[in-house]
Amino acid sequence: MPWEVTIRHSKDKTLGVRDDVVNRISKAIPGMKWIEEPSLLERIKSMPDHPFHSLIPTWPEETRASLSRSQLLGDFEADEFSVQLYGFESKRLKAVHLEIRGEGNPLPLIAAICVPNGWIAVDDSTSQPLDLGSEAASGWDKFREYRDRVIRDHVEEK
Repeated sequence: MPWEVTIRHSKDKTLGVRDDVVNRISKAIPGMKWIEEPSLLERIKSMPDHPFHSLIPTWPEETRASLSRSQLLGDFEADEFSVQLYGFESKRLKAVHLEIRGEGNPLPLIAAICVPNGWIAVDDSTSQPLDLGSEAASGWDKFREYRDRVIRDHVEEK
């Protein structure tokens, strides 16, 4: 169960062209690893028994075009947390999404991506921008408390 954050431009512009955005993130976070996965359409076609085979011809061309793009993922592993970035399928990106897992403080990493580029980060659970100048994100702390409570309650039920 991850904490989900969206990065977007502070002035509702696009973040930029995909390759430029990837380069900016790589410059901010040199340890970021990039993984290119097959498109959803390719994955479906590789499964002969997949129920969507009969539906694909009925999908609008725009949907098929979107689902035929490969999926680029960014992965970063720190000692106490990990971050996966996704949402790189368009040529021009309006936003990039982060899934954050673990215990450590991801706010310095998020700030390193956003601040030099004029981008903001929004906590998806509250739709509120993160305070990138603070030491820690209250949304991250609340998420970890919630996650730990759910896990504890689930374990106690067994």
